[in-house]
Amino acid sequence: METNNIYPSKTTNGKTIAGIIIVIIGGMLLINQLDLFFIPHWLFSWPMWIIAYGLYMGGKYNFRKPVWMWLVVIGTAFLFTENIDDSGRLVWPLAIIGAGAWMVMKHNNKAVDAQYPSNNFKEV
Repeated sequence: METNNIYPSKTTNGKTIAGIIIVIIGGMLLINQLDLFFIPHWLFSWPMWIIAYGLYMGGKYNFRKPVWMWLVVIGTAFLFTENIDDSGRLVWPLAIIGAGAWMVMKHNNKAVDAQYPSNNFKEV
C-alpha cells in the first residue's frame, strides 16, 4: 500500500530555508564587494545578525515563542547605540521599561485566564 505524503518533512523544509538564507547572504556579500549598489555598513554588523537570527527563530516557531522578540529588541537596541550618537542614554532605559511592561502584561493575562476559564460546554 502506498501512502501519499502531502506535507513536506520538517527537516527538508528547514534545510531549504537555511539554503535560501545562505544564498541571500552570499548574494548580498557579492553585491557589497562589487560595489554594484550602495549597501549601508550597518547591514553587515553583528546586531543585524542577532536581529536576523531572531526573525529566523520566529519564523521557525510561527512567532509563538517569545525568544524571537527578545532577540530582535536586543539586536535593535545594540544597532541604535552603535550607529546613532548618544542614543544609548534613551534606548536602554526604554528597552528595560518595555521588557518590564511586557512581563507585567503577560503575567496579568495568565492570571485572568486562570480566574475565568473558557466554557467548553456545547449547547444542545
